Amino acid sequence: MEEIEQDILQENIQYLLDEYYDGNVSEMQRQTGANRSVISELKNGTKSEVNSSTLRHFAEAGININWLLTGEGAHFVIGNEEELKTELKQKQLLENRMVEIKGLVSEIDQQLEEHPELKLDPDVMSALLDLLKRAL
Repeated sequence: MEEIEQDILQENIQYLLDEYYDGNVSEMQRQTGANRSVISELKNGTKSEVNSSTLRHFAEAGININWLLTGEGAHFVIGNEEELKTELKQKQLLENRMVEIKGLVSEIDQQLEEHPELKLDPDVMSALLDLLKRAL
């Protein structure tokens, strides 16, 4: 494990969370593969050492390890930051949309169960399901 300047690491983790992961530790964990509790500890400043596994996860996600540890250089080693930020936001919007659609399907199922008189024509049901599948 490498001892690093804790303030710089904490600030950089917080910056990444705020700018690229909507402040969500779980989202950063999901997209980088780094351990969620380690990310939280780094963000809160309760952890000042970073093991090679965590560094590897960040590097594989395109985060510039030199910047992360020292504050020097570009934040990312792939693409440009604005492209990456836009891509991550678009990905998040798509995932949010998928959750909304799944919620709608659940609501429709619940309404049909609660009100059997609302049976849908099989062709209408099939068309509705096709539309929802395409939206996903």
